[in-house]
Amino acid sequence: MITDLGCFSQLPGIVRALGEQALLVCGRHSLRRSGVLDRALRDLQEAGVRATVYDAVQGEPTLDVVQAAVDQARQAQVEVIIGIGGGSAMDVGKATAVLCNKEGTVQEYHGGRPISEPGLACVCVPTTAGTGSEVTNNAVLTDAERGVKKSIRGVHVFPRVAIVDPELTLSLPPETTASSGADALCQAIEAFMAIGAQPATDALSAQAIRRIGRSLLRAYEEGSDVGARTDMLYGSLLAGMSMTNTRLGGAHGLAHPLGFHYHIPHGVVCGLLLPYVMEHSLEYASEKYAEVAQLLGADTQGMSPKEAAQQAVAAVRGLIRRIGIPDRLRVFGLQREHFPAIIAESLPSANVRNNAMPLEADDLQVILEHAL
Repeated sequence: MITDLGCFSQLPGIVRALGEQALLVCGRHSLRRSGVLDRALRDLQEAGVRATVYDAVQGEPTLDVVQAAVDQARQAQVEVIIGIGGGSAMDVGKATAVLCNKEGTVQEYHGGRPISEPGLACVCVPTTAGTGSEVTNNAVLTDAERGVKKSIRGVHVFPRVAIVDPELTLSLPPETTASSGADALCQAIEAFMAIGAQPATDALSAQAIRRIGRSLLRAYEEGSDVGARTDMLYGSLLAGMSMTNTRLGGAHGLAHPLGFHYHIPHGVVCGLLLPYVMEHSLEYASEKYAEVAQLLGADTQGMSPKEAAQQAVAAVRGLIRRIGIPDRLRVFGLQREHFPAIIAESLPSANVRNNAMPLEADDLQVILEHAL
């Protein structure tokens, strides 16, 4: 893991040490507009790396997108996969790397076939501060035919190297900063509150909450602020490290079906849901939510744990609103008659069971009612 301003310049040397033939996985537009793609290809060539580009990643990645990347990687006989971009590009890169040398289809592994051997070397380079995918052991993919969004997961999915350079996030537009930042905040808080949390992960989550809480609005309003961008990218990284060991909570459990069926960007739906899930769980874990309030900078002196916990909800709700994320699901077309299907799809999620307060169908109903 390499973290420093300007460390993207180390990409060619790192890749060259892993192989001479690489597939660079990215989205279709932002890397080209920013000049990052041209720079990467030029520098890789100068280092003696022959790189081909797979740029079909857009939105929530599907199994077909990964299968096409795997096919291209096999045809080019690559030794290294480079995932550059947001969480989707990195997830496609990780999935391509781990499946490229395996028998069977992407659908089989998405359906639960175990990954028992390492794949190709994968280098991940985030250009958004959101998922922390550069340090996680999963790749979130959607089976469009079955309407199922879940992860390919395992120790072999981890990237070999993460290059985390805040300079690459300076050109992010405000709406992307908001969406990805809301996801990072949600992951940091849900990892901190998760049933699977432990002292080591709490240290990571707490630092993530503190950094994101103090810098998300600043990064949204002043995108060229290097300090804010650094806080956000490192906060996202720390949250990713924590959640890999803890899993997440109810907001993420509900976010997957809501995002898929109503075409809501992942970070937006996570940010929208987070204060409602927190509010519903307060009685169950008020002392730890009180810590969240303090990490977010709320003045809780003289308050009871319950009162301080309510300040955590207020702080999150206020921050999410100030970065322009809606606070009601109805604006995306959700209606009460849709609740049973959303709840049925959410209940099997490990994140729902891992929430600070384990959630049942009735709990999800209440959360959706309040968020509607």
